[in-house]
Amino acid sequence: MRAAILRALAAGRVNARTVIDDALVGFESAIAHEFGSGVRTALLFMERDRIARELRAFVEGRLAFRLSGLRRNEILALGRRAAPFDALVRNRRGARYGIALRRLPGDARRLELLRRLRVVAITARTPLDGVLVYDFGDATVRLLRQAGTEGVYGDLRAS
Repeated sequence: MRAAILRALAAGRVNARTVIDDALVGFESAIAHEFGSGVRTALLFMERDRIARELRAFVEGRLAFRLSGLRRNEILALGRRAAPFDALVRNRRGARYGIALRRLPGDARRLELLRRLRVVAITARTPLDGVLVYDFGDATVRLLRQAGTEGVYGDLRAS
């Protein structure tokens, strides 16, 4: 799913049909390569439905809308060049963010994963202003800000 989103973002076409079709073709070829015809049909269709549902929720969300609105020079890196993130982007004000597309675990491992992403953002060669973590499981976006990057209106929102 992550690879399909990144390919669509690189091509400038983040829409439901393109992303879902690309992800399902990749999924089916991986299953055929790995297991051949030894997969139960019901499980295969369940997984296909889950992939389509989660990708549709992503594409219809605010993060996909904002990512698709970025200009070419605002996308700093994608895929392996952005590792350990899926993408590195710059917003209109020049702030740099890491984008992480993950299915977060539902237990204490979630906090450990979020902590590791924040540590990587702080210790990166080029410091990031924050990390946006999209959770495919519940279709939410979490913003992990770095200390000192609250913005001009941070105090007003808190009061």
